[in-house]
Amino acid sequence: MTSPLQILTLSLTVALSAYFGPIILSLLAPHIQSLLPSSGDGYQCPPHSYTTTIISLDPLLIYIHNFVSSIESSSLVTLGTPLLEPSPVTGYGSDAKGSQARTSWSAPLPSDNEFVSCILARAESFMGNLLLAGRDEIGQAQLVRYTEGQKFDLHHDWFSRPRLLDDDAETGRRRLYNRVATIFLTLEAKNVTEGTGETWFPFAKRVWADGTKKGAGGEEADEKEKYWREHEDGGLAFKAIPGNALFWVNLFPGNGSGDGRTLHAGLPVKGNGVKTAMNIWPRVFFGPDA
Repeated sequence: MTSPLQILTLSLTVALSAYFGPIILSLLAPHIQSLLPSSGDGYQCPPHSYTTTIISLDPLLIYIHNFVSSIESSSLVTLGTPLLEPSPVTGYGSDAKGSQARTSWSAPLPSDNEFVSCILARAESFMGNLLLAGRDEIGQAQLVRYTEGQKFDLHHDWFSRPRLLDDDAETGRRRLYNRVATIFLTLEAKNVTEGTGETWFPFAKRVWADGTKKGAGGEEADEKEKYWREHEDGGLAFKAIPGNALFWVNLFPGNGSGDGRTLHAGLPVKGNGVKTAMNIWPRVFFGPDA
């Protein structure tokens, strides 16, 4: 038999739930929404803070801390994983698959997905005036995955010969494009052991404005080792840290030719490690119809 005290307690619980329930739910709703798995439908791109470290001024190479959130990273990985295929290697006029120089998996990401468009908009905002409104474009993002032994040998992201978009070829539009810059963003790094799966720039040197190479010890050196190291064959090797990104400029200003100093490689992942990342290649256009 239910006691009068139990009946009173139940009544109060129901009454308080009815009164405070909507208030509590309205306060928790933004946090609940951010925790829900999503395909991107209805995702609202939130304000996002990140910090930067300038590695090199010439060529310009910037390390970006916390460029995406963990929820954005996992959503992009979930979106792109079913689309993965053997990575192509860009040639003069076409993309070839099955090259031993690039053994990773990759997939173009749909630009109309809310998570993808959010990150692309953030990238475009980061670049400021590098892209000319009405002429240039942020381009399509690419998901890339490296598993055991997979790598991408030394290469440039810019094209030796500017390329023609398929749509322009079909319509006869006279414009060519090249990749003016790159944002390489790590989304996940599972079981990636120390000294593997890094992005290596053999010509990168951290040089201060006065032309000297500093940071031989102390706090600065300790901070450096969290994110990159001096490679044994020269240059800098950047660790695969989820959420962090690298930005560099591929083309010389003025004449638009490629900067050979941006040569870089995706070093092999060892053991059962998995590294998943995102390439963003903004396009600058040339020609009478640009």
